[in-house]
Amino acid sequence: MAVAGDIVALVAPDGRFADVGAGALRVLGTPPEALLGTALLDCVHPDDREAVARGLARQNVGPSGDGPSDDGSPGDAVGPFACRLRHAAGGWRHVEVTALRRMGDAGAPETVLHARDVTDRVEAGERLRASEARYQTLARSAPIGLFETDRDGGIASANPRFAAIAGLPPDALQGHAWLAAVHPDDRPRLEADWAEAVASGQPILLNVRFRGADGTITFALCQGSPLTDVDGRVQGWVGTLSDMTEYVRTVDALLMAEARTNAIVDAAADAIVTMDGEGIVHSFNPAAEAMFGIPAVDMLWNRVDRLIPGIAPLLQDGGLAVYQPGGEAHGAGAVQEAVAVRRGGDRFPIELSVSAVETGGRRVFTGIIRDITARKRSESDLIAAKEAAESADRAKSTFLQVMSHELRTPLNAVIGFAQVIEMRLLGAAEVDRYIDYAGSIRQSGEHLLAIIDDILDITTIEAGGLRLNETPVEPSALVGEALNLVAIQSGKRGVPIHIDLEDGLPTLTGDALRLRQVLVNLLSNAVKFSNPGEPALIRARRGSDGGLELSVTDTGIGIAAEDLPKAMTPFVQVDQSMARRYEGMGLGLSISKRLVEAHGGTLRIASVPGQGTTVTVALPPGRVMADA
Repeated sequence: MAVAGDIVALVAPDGRFADVGAGALRVLGTPPEALLGTALLDCVHPDDREAVARGLARQNVGPSGDGPSDDGSPGDAVGPFACRLRHAAGGWRHVEVTALRRMGDAGAPETVLHARDVTDRVEAGERLRASEARYQTLARSAPIGLFETDRDGGIASANPRFAAIAGLPPDALQGHAWLAAVHPDDRPRLEADWAEAVASGQPILLNVRFRGADGTITFALCQGSPLTDVDGRVQGWVGTLSDMTEYVRTVDALLMAEARTNAIVDAAADAIVTMDGEGIVHSFNPAAEAMFGIPAVDMLWNRVDRLIPGIAPLLQDGGLAVYQPGGEAHGAGAVQEAVAVRRGGDRFPIELSVSAVETGGRRVFTGIIRDITARKRSESDLIAAKEAAESADRAKSTFLQVMSHELRTPLNAVIGFAQVIEMRLLGAAEVDRYIDYAGSIRQSGEHLLAIIDDILDITTIEAGGLRLNETPVEPSALVGEALNLVAIQSGKRGVPIHIDLEDGLPTLTGDALRLRQVLVNLLSNAVKFSNPGEPALIRARRGSDGGLELSVTDTGIGIAAEDLPKAMTPFVQVDQSMARRYEGMGLGLSISKRLVEAHGGTLRIASVPGQGTTVTVALPPGRVMADA
């Protein structure tokens, strides 16, 4: 008893310790001598005392059932039975007790107790049961399926979530019954992958579909790890089954949304470019490729200011600081105009709108770019048309004023001289005076007729009703006829006209009347705008292109370069004031220009203010019939 590792003790018939071995100190932390004379049941846990008392009571009954045997032979051993004994530190130790009744050396009965400390084994068992309970609780409440299978995939155990994902009742999972719930199209692949994993001993990772009784499809991810024996052979599998249905649907929805977005972006007529906070291009749609003449592959991961040099300040002005990350994100920026650059360096106007979103601390910008070259051109054309209309309106008003003046002057002369003649205010003897007045009436009438002819001519030309009566025309004869028609005007103004005709001028084909009208208009202007005593010059010669050039030069007031367009505009004179020095409707040059163009030629004006003007009519080679 002194050297025993377990507790060995003798208990007297009154239930008190008569002797205690040294093991009491190791097991209970109490010296053996401290237990002598104390009641055994006082050391037992209150919950265990009744069981221990019943065990000891059976020791008081001999084999015959009425007490100890007369020959002193021992009774039957009781136990082992479990109980808890108090430890000196205040806790309880689990022991297994065996009790044996015998007769002592003094002839008195005594009970030998043998108590083995099983605390570590009991606590390990309790921890194991607690762990198992926790596992079962976690398995029942886990959001994913948990399973254990045999080598061939037959279910040994699975939690309710596994059954729910598979669409089966929990009692239908055992063995290979769960495979019936796998989608028929996935079963061959599942079986093949499982067999390969068994052969290789590698973990299993499978995508599988389950089809419920109502036809509902559940997408799942099966992950399993092998259970192996000491020789490394696969004996079974443990793993998880995750419901991926929502994930798959979300991915499908995202892919569909991305496909729709890509289709819209690819089909968009406007250029659409996405960029990050540093201005690096991440996407470049086909419309952008066409607009800038650059393939998307050449723009991706390059800076957007390669295309739009001034984009940074434009975006910052709109509240979208591309180059200042961390600011507040905006939904859409204001539409702004800018200048972009095509491949090759061509610059063109654009309209730019930018929106910004921020995810995960990163900002992404989407720019919608529209080429507004045509719109700008249309705007310019509209502005030009508006200005032209306003100019035409002013010209009309001026024309009416000039027309009133030009018509009233000769009409007043006609009416005044006619009244003098009609009333014979000078008396019957002043016949010569009356004849002079009649001449003035004729001249005023001719002047009015010329004005009316010019108006009718320009109206006919503007209406597209001009028809040429083409015949052979001799240039020298054409010049002579024109000089005869302006001879009187030249004489009155004191402006001589010199002639310079090149030898061998060719015969032309054209409308002789209209060409003569052109030369008369040019010569009349030369005489009208030249200073008296200073000559004008008419010249005819072959052109460098083989055609014919007719030019009229004066040494008069000249025309400033900025006023040349006015001189070619109908009803407009360079000096449009009512007190202007030179009269006229301002139709001569415009009519001449249109008549020359009707012959396929051009009319050019070269003039220096204060030095004179040269007007050149260039008829094309196609008008030349033959050399003279």
